[in-house]
Amino acid sequence: MLISMKNGKKIGLALGGGGARGLAHIGVLKVLAREGISVDAIAGSSMGSIVGACYALGIKTEEMEEIILKFSSKRKIASLLDFGLLNGSVMKGDKPYNFLESFIGDATFSKTKIPFCAIATNLSTGDETIINRGKIVNALRASSCVPGIFPPVKIGGNYFIDGGVVNPTPVDVVKKMGADVVIGVDLIFTEKTKLKNLNMFSVLMQSYEIIRNQAIKLKQKDMLSEAIIIKPQARSLTDSFKFHIIKKFIKSGEVAATKAMPEIKKKIGI
Repeated sequence: MLISMKNGKKIGLALGGGGARGLAHIGVLKVLAREGISVDAIAGSSMGSIVGACYALGIKTEEMEEIILKFSSKRKIASLLDFGLLNGSVMKGDKPYNFLESFIGDATFSKTKIPFCAIATNLSTGDETIINRGKIVNALRASSCVPGIFPPVKIGGNYFIDGGVVNPTPVDVVKKMGADVVIGVDLIFTEKTKLKNLNMFSVLMQSYEIIRNQAIKLKQKDMLSEAIIIKPQARSLTDSFKFHIIKKFIKSGEVAATKAMPEIKKKIGI
């Protein structure tokens, strides 16, 4: 039924990063499922790679929401933080990724129900790297390795950092995966940020946001011509840290996807 609803068109998702804001992807996926729109390919950067991988592995949005809500209290969030200056980063990053591995396990890309890839940045060359082989959790760690916050991730003989540095919303990658219709979820915060009470985290995140904004400007032409772009609302850049208001982020994804649904259906032809 779903294939006939799509008139045979393959639908791809390009899921962007944004820290806690990236949980808006769950809301977008909930709306697509509710409308009976299946997905044929997923590419993600940073938090988009994490949510995208879970969905590609067959983890339902309700289950994702249930799992993440268990860790939405400030006390639980604190239990996942492992501070310590190591390899030029604020955190070691082991605890959050051990948590991620606790429900993804040692799944490899060959185990996904939907074709999936994660975008990372080669720290040595600055090149975009599409990871679609090996253990998924290693790829997610590389793809979501925010510079300065987490240490670079070594895969093979190379070190990698966050894919959002080079391709914040990988529309072009999904297109190359064979999608006829691409739905991009863009979480770049474009409002002017009021800088006050500066600390290491806020400076690093603001610097990273500037990098991502510049990267998306280079990709914007392709994004606008090749994809339907959904932009969940964000109140401020500091939302990236607010894992204790997860429900609001998920709701923002639902609202934005619902608004975009007429355009999506028109593009699909249903």
